[in-house]
Amino acid sequence: MPISAASGIEIYYELHGESGEPLVLVHGYTGDHTDWQYQVDEFSRDYRVLVMDLRGHGLSEAPKDREAYTVEAMVVDVEALVDELGFGRYHLVGHSMGGAIAQEMALHGQGRLLSLTLEDTGPIMAVPGDAQMEGWNRKAIETAETEGMAGIVAQRRETSLAATFALPVPPDLAEKSIQRLARMSVDGFIGATLVCGRWKGIIDRASAITTPTLVVYGAQDVEPIRLASLWLTQLIPNARAEEIADSGHSPQWEQYEIFNRVLRRHLGANRASA
Repeated sequence: MPISAASGIEIYYELHGESGEPLVLVHGYTGDHTDWQYQVDEFSRDYRVLVMDLRGHGLSEAPKDREAYTVEAMVVDVEALVDELGFGRYHLVGHSMGGAIAQEMALHGQGRLLSLTLEDTGPIMAVPGDAQMEGWNRKAIETAETEGMAGIVAQRRETSLAATFALPVPPDLAEKSIQRLARMSVDGFIGATLVCGRWKGIIDRASAITTPTLVVYGAQDVEPIRLASLWLTQLIPNARAEEIADSGHSPQWEQYEIFNRVLRRHLGANRASA
């Protein structure tokens, strides 16, 4: 089982593909490396595709210290893994919370990124005073503390985040999400839940991103995320947006064939040799 401890935290990863430019895929909140199963299958034919489980997720280490869960700490984990594998220049894709990580990585390593793809994410992940989201997070943390992950699974089956925010999610993806939750530790879940609210965002720094950027989002994702995605195209110079029809928050799963075509065009236009 491939594990990297380059950042001081044990991070599970998989590297697929024998040759080609590196493609790094960063999953979102309570996800794991399997979020990208349809991209691994498609792109490992002509790219070296790196997927990993962020700290607290999947098979990676879940620190008990909940202060250890921040976007910035996760950036260190991913960058250390990329360095350990010897990647020079590479393509970077981040979904949702992973999009926040990817934005920070773009600001850190301008010269290393061949392309940047931000999926269903924004320049800030939590709006201060958003009572609905704050209430959902507070209830989730209280449940995890008192009932453990079994309580979280029961809560999610009864009233999921998707249902709370009128977000369409395919049944297979919803069930997969619940199964992943069941495998998380309480510390990992609570830490991950706190991550986005701690991130200050890049609103005042986004104009410094010079990497060719694609912003892609599901047409049926909730309005705040659609608007946040479009906001990125206004903040990042020369960024462009692609809306994926008949998709909610996870186009890479819900409409993977369309998502893969859109991503392949972006990668192909920004090859090192292009």
